Amino acid sequence: MIVFDAVSKRYPNGHQALQSISAEIGRGELVFLTGHSGAGKSTLLKLIMLIERASEGEILVGGQKLSEFSNHRIPYLRRQIGFVFQNHQLLFDRSVFDNVALPLKIAGFESRDIQRRVRAALAKVGLENYDKQRPENLSGGEQQRVGIARAVVNRPKILLADEPTGNLDPALSADVMDIFEQFSQVGVTTLIASHDLALIARLQHRILTLRSGQLLHDVNSRDGTGHE
Repeated sequence: MIVFDAVSKRYPNGHQALQSISAEIGRGELVFLTGHSGAGKSTLLKLIMLIERASEGEILVGGQKLSEFSNHRIPYLRRQIGFVFQNHQLLFDRSVFDNVALPLKIAGFESRDIQRRVRAALAKVGLENYDKQRPENLSGGEQQRVGIARAVVNRPKILLADEPTGNLDPALSADVMDIFEQFSQVGVTTLIASHDLALIARLQHRILTLRSGQLLHDVNSRDGTGHE
């Protein structure tokens, strides 16, 4: 589903954010991306979304080369990808329903479809009765669930998350990761950038470890297989 082929990213100021990253993530696979602050985790996610473009190498998403996407086709790519932020990025002057519905309204969905999809997305994250609430009245864990519902309401093939449990306590972090596992089990390719090494180790999925922009380890923590 996602292929990195010798991908590098160098910024105009000379900073080498990524260097010759090669890896392949299969359909429905859940993979953790970890490494020190500044290792290149967020940059890699931005390249998948075409927020940034690779300086060298190629990224393929669903068999499509991202280098061949013109700027006007980027919205088509992003409709296939859900993104979960660490700080939720919710609109506090709107209801939970309106926050989750936003991607559908932007994409031009009809009102009846929006109603159905939003309620289904909220049910998947255990917030089916929270549609009229304002985000400011929710706990941090509940706000993150709203962010996940918004990311999946468009039924994306790929789900990306950048430190989604960074502001949560261990119990809430485990709950949020359980939701990601559920989406992976129904075929959504999931890539999660996280510093929470203890939680990652308990979940026993594949781990890509970056150090100074290079892929240091690619290990399946379930059975210890992988390579450096």
